[in-house]
Amino acid sequence: NLVAGCKYYYKVNRIQPVNNEAIGQVPLHKYVILHQGDAVWHLSNVSLDNERNELVGTAESLPPDHYYYLNTRVPGANRYKPATQNPIIEVHIYTVEHATENGVQFNVPVSAIQKIDLYEPDKGSTAASFILGGIGIVVGAMVVVGVIIALTKSSCPLVYAYDGNSYHFIGEMYGGAVNSSSEREDFMPLPGIKDVNGQYQLKISNELLERQYTNLAELIVVEHPDDMSVLVDKRGIVQTMSALKSPVLATDGNEQVCTNVLKSKDSLCYLFNQGNIENPEMSSLILGFERPNNAQSAKLVLNVKNSYWLDYIYGKFNEQFGTFFNEFNKRQKKVPQEKNVQWALDQGIPLSVYVGTSTGWQFVDYINTVGPLASRDVVVAVPLSEVSGDKVRIKLECGLMFWEADYAAIDFTVNQPLKTSFLPINTAFDERGKDISSSLFKIDKKYLYQPEVGNEAILSYPADTTGKNRRQSVFFHSCGYYEYIRNYTNEPDMAYLKTFREKGAFARFSKMHYDTFVNDKEFIAKALNNDSK
Repeated sequence: NLVAGCKYYYKVNRIQPVNNEAIGQVPLHKYVILHQGDAVWHLSNVSLDNERNELVGTAESLPPDHYYYLNTRVPGANRYKPATQNPIIEVHIYTVEHATENGVQFNVPVSAIQKIDLYEPDKGSTAASFILGGIGIVVGAMVVVGVIIALTKSSCPLVYAYDGNSYHFIGEMYGGAVNSSSEREDFMPLPGIKDVNGQYQLKISNELLERQYTNLAELIVVEHPDDMSVLVDKRGIVQTMSALKSPVLATDGNEQVCTNVLKSKDSLCYLFNQGNIENPEMSSLILGFERPNNAQSAKLVLNVKNSYWLDYIYGKFNEQFGTFFNEFNKRQKKVPQEKNVQWALDQGIPLSVYVGTSTGWQFVDYINTVGPLASRDVVVAVPLSEVSGDKVRIKLECGLMFWEADYAAIDFTVNQPLKTSFLPINTAFDERGKDISSSLFKIDKKYLYQPEVGNEAILSYPADTTGKNRRQSVFFHSCGYYEYIRNYTNEPDMAYLKTFREKGAFARFSKMHYDTFVNDKEFIAKALNNDSK
């Protein structure tokens, strides 16, 4: 609710009059919608035939989730809901006479094209919305973060679930796996996914400047009693919870109490925006729980997501490599995964989990980045063999403002055996109708390759109806990685870049930039004028 008043906007870049040269500047790889009177189609495989002066494309019926913005304001800002709609990937072509139809192929004379509308983000209006939505709620940090959201975004493949009417956004998969050596599995909860005509249907899409490689896409279905909840941890182990307990006390790194913030999933989050007394670049949250019957193990359950600030500052870090960025990424592919993970831990990028013992804080595990667009329920198994007494203390730690926590609880019950089913893909087609299922059945060297904005894959799975009388929880098990597409022109400072090998250097880099933004009175004005520099 910290950004409940914020709105997202897009604008229309209109091309008129239209000729072959103008069409050459249109990103025809995006989602092309052809208008002809009141009729509309989606055109795929679109190309310009210069000899015949025609646009050629394969026509198909327009799906419901692209009907939202067939009519829009020009000029001016237009509002949209990013959780359910994505007009900024669309290109609208308007023709004034009947296009030649040849089977499913359309030939559109260039002379018949009245106008072309490119839908693009309206950064200025969105930034203003975030700022005005934050006034009266929070100051400083949230205002700055609101502006950052509007100016930049780089993340991971996006996942949507079909509810019978439209696709709704679920989350981001295998976050942080930014090169082939970082490829990893992900187990995303799919709360509320619906069986539509005996099928579960998902969409995974590339909506950012990156190349995405998905190796596996299957569903895991777990049957369990109504009074039990289940989550799959990052190692694929099903963890059961029957008696979740809220923390009796939660404090930040400066010993300020924030217990009530974590008792329910209400979007009122602990923002990890208080530096530790000893280390101002890092932030921690300490949770205290009552320990029943000298329990020897526990399961920590959190509802968390990454901050937009982390997304932004990681982009600024990449920018430091300048013209060396692509070469750096090429070299990173040869670095062992364990080394990359350790570097990220040393910089406070994952959310680290510790348990209090008689000899101090003992590292338990870390939570992989999940992206900033949606919160996710995660679970971490916590051994208590080194913990004495009737209290359990848990510490969560990360870089300043890298994570947000909405909910925290713990369960001390023993895991129960449950029926678990693995559902392979039934059908899988990309945005051009090509069958891509063979690349997603298992973890191997075959990948679904999505290199461009607008690439989509529609996946269907047979719903498991054998346990209809019991509650089912469904999880999306994926594996893969992605690569940023960046063409920086600045020259890198190699001596400075080498300092990022030091522990905590990235967190200090983040704190330096944050302090600069807070003290830059001209920054918000620049943002409102669409100056993203």
